[in-house]
Amino acid sequence: MVYLSEFVGSLLIMLGGYSYMSNITLKKTLVSTLNYIELAVAWSAAVGFGLCMAVVMGGPAYLNPGVVIGNVIFGSLAIKDALMFILMEFLAAGAAVILVMIFFWDSFKASKGVSKRGIFAAYPVEKNIPLNFLQEIMATFLFLFIVLGSIKAASGTTAPLQIGIVGFFGVMLVALTLNSTGYSLNAMRSVFSSIWFALLPIPTKDGEKVDWEYQLIVNVLGSSIGGILAVFVIGLF
Repeated sequence: MVYLSEFVGSLLIMLGGYSYMSNITLKKTLVSTLNYIELAVAWSAAVGFGLCMAVVMGGPAYLNPGVVIGNVIFGSLAIKDALMFILMEFLAAGAAVILVMIFFWDSFKASKGVSKRGIFAAYPVEKNIPLNFLQEIMATFLFLFIVLGSIKAASGTTAPLQIGIVGFFGVMLVALTLNSTGYSLNAMRSVFSSIWFALLPIPTKDGEKVDWEYQLIVNVLGSSIGGILAVFVIGLF
């Protein structure tokens, strides 16, 4: 059940976020255009519900490879358990991509020539890898410091709700202030899904390539370092 909670929480985060991204990216949808406040609310709700459900199901609600790795480094999680949590996150990413592909099948087919990789992975407004790398560390640390702190502080029967609300406003804060990297904050959200994007027969993908250099440096290393630092700092308290 603990591992299943990681899968469900991760799936809810990505399914909610990718559904909104599909609505604003693809043709033949009812949303069609980006509204930045709407984007922040959609992702915040997805993260809040994902955190809440993972905790309700009895999980630690890591929902982020950087947090998993941080807990391994600082001795609170065994490697075999860490590998299972990361596997659940990876499978959740695949399930989210498949479900969104099915939900928006006709919209994908109608969107020939439209870039689709940004539905499943965060990319910067302007690519500058050294700067994006630093921004991703800062943004991930800020968000996870807030969320991990709330998990430590929450108690009682309303603990899942407390954590979900903090997760919602944590994403809102980061989304409205530190968006230069596309605010991935999570290798699961971008890199795991990019792997599935590359493998799956998404309609009218037309050979579109993942920017692996950016994904590996910024969304793997940057978000992981931010997550590890957040685990370390919260541990000091």
